[in-house]
Amino acid sequence: MQFTLLASAFALAATAIASPSSYGEKCVTQKQADHIVSQVINIFGHLPNVNAANKTAQALLSSDFTEYSDSILSLQSRPLTGDGLTADKAEWIAGIVGRPGIDGIETLYTSPAGCHEVVWFFSFNNLAAATYRVRGFNLITLNSKNTQIKKLELEFNSIAWGLDDGELPCNFTAKA
Repeated sequence: MQFTLLASAFALAATAIASPSSYGEKCVTQKQADHIVSQVINIFGHLPNVNAANKTAQALLSSDFTEYSDSILSLQSRPLTGDGLTADKAEWIAGIVGRPGIDGIETLYTSPAGCHEVVWFFSFNNLAAATYRVRGFNLITLNSKNTQIKKLELEFNSIAWGLDDGELPCNFTAKA
């Protein structure tokens, strides 16, 4: 009898651990994660055109969208305060679709991370001068229905980015 109770308890615990959500919540799937990343790439790349990228961004980003990035703050010579980068969704979209699209974006890895997050490891291979590849990670937080992006937490090789697009002087040398 004790063995049966113990075995049942272990089975119940294993089920709870294996399931990312114990409350019947629908967690993001690999297929959804891949689709979200594909849409983000289309926005950054203005694919198939800038108007389509704008429309995708309007639908994909939640009304309370925020982006965080120490990499971007450092390129802008701003303090690393942990504050969001843009005032709102509209400002972020204008900043993305208002500059040239980025081509040569390569997904190195995409994975669900918990119920409402996606990890995207990327390489931007043709940024501006394309002298340096820019690799980075984006932790994408989705809304409770996994249909819209609430938050992007983006970190990347900001020195390579700055050298490629001219934000850092060409005589800049990284030192250990």
